[in-house]
Amino acid sequence: MKNDYEIWERFKAGDKSALSYVYFQYFHSMFQYGIKFKDDPDFVKDCIQDVFIKLIKAGEKLGATENIRYYLFKALKNVLYKNMMKDRKTGFVTLEFDVPYALEEEISEKENASEREKALANALSQLSPRQREIIYLRFECGMDYNHICEIMQMKSDSARKLVFRSIKSLKEIIEGYRTTPVLFFFSFPQKHVF
Repeated sequence: MKNDYEIWERFKAGDKSALSYVYFQYFHSMFQYGIKFKDDPDFVKDCIQDVFIKLIKAGEKLGATENIRYYLFKALKNVLYKNMMKDRKTGFVTLEFDVPYALEEEISEKENASEREKALANALSQLSPRQREIIYLRFECGMDYNHICEIMQMKSDSARKLVFRSIKSLKEIIEGYRTTPVLFFFSFPQKHVF
């Protein structure tokens, strides 16, 4: 497939190969994002299906995008919120990014996790839900600040400040846990950042 803009235009036009590509290319990352708001795999899968049904129905009316993952994450977050509101009888619902990162789970399952891994898992677990979400979007998903602002409904300078404060918090927690320089903790490959 070509770049995101061309794929998306074909998707909007009803091209079945583009639909298949978008679905299979992004389902897993959408699921990983959604499960961090509600630890209910069936609910999240249903929400992803709702996103694709709405997108297919909208067809040519959809906006253009040069970043399909951003577009899908934003749509999924909206659908998660709406579906959680339907399920909740009491009214107001907040979406909190509260489920552990895969790295935290992986470390907790390891019998012989290193001190470095334990410190990182501990630090991640102490971040606020918004800090966890912005770190995930910025470093695990590689999203730029404009897209993060759209997804998290915040201003650009606020997003940058939140990333800075989140990293500062991680460093402080890690430094309190052990004496190894903090840069050592952030030297692993990006796919295992969080």
